[in-house]
Amino acid sequence: MKFKLSVLLSIGLLATASLANAACWSKREYREIENFSELDGKLVLSFKDAVNCQALDDVTVKLGRLEYQTDLNGYLSLPMTPFIEAENLDLPMLVSKPGYTKIKTSLKVVAGTILNKRMLLSPSLAGNSMRFILQWTDEPSDLDLHLEGEGFHVSYRNMKAGGQATLDQDEQQGFGPETITLKKVARDQHYKVSVVNYSGDGRINESAKVLVYAGDKLERVIPLNESSSKKVNVLEISRAEIRSLQKVTTDQNSLIPGW
Repeated sequence: MKFKLSVLLSIGLLATASLANAACWSKREYREIENFSELDGKLVLSFKDAVNCQALDDVTVKLGRLEYQTDLNGYLSLPMTPFIEAENLDLPMLVSKPGYTKIKTSLKVVAGTILNKRMLLSPSLAGNSMRFILQWTDEPSDLDLHLEGEGFHVSYRNMKAGGQATLDQDEQQGFGPETITLKKVARDQHYKVSVVNYSGDGRINESAKVLVYAGDKLERVIPLNESSSKKVNVLEISRAEIRSLQKVTTDQNSLIPGW
């Protein structure tokens, strides 16, 4: 059974439940990354496993011509001043670790604020496997990722479907991730990925996006269009071909992995 934020508040268990349901980043970690580090003049980037949410050490992060490694907490600490002074910056970033899919993206700085400090790495997949990762901000508090195929439907109600797919992460307190792995894409099957606003509070906004991994490649990032609907259809797969069901966005900031 899913807990509602209003119920948790009424019984005074918000702090405990938030930590228990924080799928990847606890409230303490979030504060360290978003607030305290900036007060210390440091920029902290955090990297975790998209399936089990474990912190990843020895991740190689190339920023421009410079190369760094994450520590045991999956953190990379950099001086904050150059990024604040830059105001707006797209710094090429390549993230890699053996056993994980490489991510080629950019570190986005807008008005002195870094947009993608927290990132998930997807464990490498076989060539005919796929993974879908939903990320968003703090509202709505509970978005659910669903995958439907012939004879199965994976979501928080049914986290494992006949060995075909699994819901690896179910986040109930905002930000995500919600992660689903499809073990084998059958060419003769039709699949559909959707997002449901389970919490009912707020609208699905354009901060929400679904990362699609196909084999050992980040195939695409699909930003969700703003919607007051409870359910939004994101993509479908037919004959192993992916088709987005969302309108194309012109906001490149929404295409970057991470928060």
